[in-house]
Amino acid sequence: MKLMVTGIGGVGGYIASVLCANHKEVTIIARKKRRQALQEKGLVLHSERMGEKIFHPTVLENPADIGIQDVIFVCVKNFSLLEALTAIQPCINSHTIIVPILNGIDHYETTCRFLKEGIVVNALIYITAAYNEDYSITQTGDYARVLVDAPNKEHAQHIVSLLNHVGILDCSIPKNMDVEMWTKFITNCAYNTITARYQCTTRGLLTPPERLQEFHTLIEEACFVAEAKNIPIPYDLADSVFDRMTHHRTLDATSSMARDTIAHLPIELETFSGYLVRTAHELEVPIPLSERMYKELKEMTK
Repeated sequence: MKLMVTGIGGVGGYIASVLCANHKEVTIIARKKRRQALQEKGLVLHSERMGEKIFHPTVLENPADIGIQDVIFVCVKNFSLLEALTAIQPCINSHTIIVPILNGIDHYETTCRFLKEGIVVNALIYITAAYNEDYSITQTGDYARVLVDAPNKEHAQHIVSLLNHVGILDCSIPKNMDVEMWTKFITNCAYNTITARYQCTTRGLLTPPERLQEFHTLIEEACFVAEAKNIPIPYDLADSVFDRMTHHRTLDATSSMARDTIAHLPIELETFSGYLVRTAHELEVPIPLSERMYKELKEMTK
């Protein structure tokens, strides 16, 4: 089976590592210094779940050089999605399964609209992972979980068979993918936004005390938008997300958007706050704090 991963950051690096540990024909797509590091040193993983590993998949800059693939995992940032999809088109035929694993809420629909061939499987991931200065991957925490779904459940089950490995990565098909997608999106809209706005960790949300209230309000506002879209989220989702993120998460953890803001890199502001604000306007749902922080982050990251 020919497998490809494009986007070798924290998520893509961990997905590629799981594939490399269990399959022979794995190709990863990387450019410039990242490609050079991966070719010279291999895919280096420091993981609380997998341990210390070095894998040696095929590393290419141009996906077209490897030809048609059976499964392609797309793990780029949302603002790079169309560029990545354009690059992998020569690797896709009618039987290729494409799995976009991105932050946000609309990457599945975007991928389906953009690609003329192939089978798209929707996916989301819960993991704490990031790439380091030397392009190695660090995964922390005792969880790494992927949820997948597709109109044809056999396609989703095929991805489960590739990714689900006890103690390494948990992969399953949920009862309601829309609820799962929005639950994660709501969490990200609040947590990524507030940690980027204050450039802080979870610990930084605890003081001053008004930040905790702002965090809860951001969660509530995102829930209001989901409810207006008739997503059947649990009635107590806002409280459960707030409790999970403030009491069951490492205090020194932060979001990818906060890290990118601090590093003066492009951030996924439009993926989270931007999408939420635009959708709220369309549905005439007031979300004043989300809108204020969206505007403030736009000014901060000009």
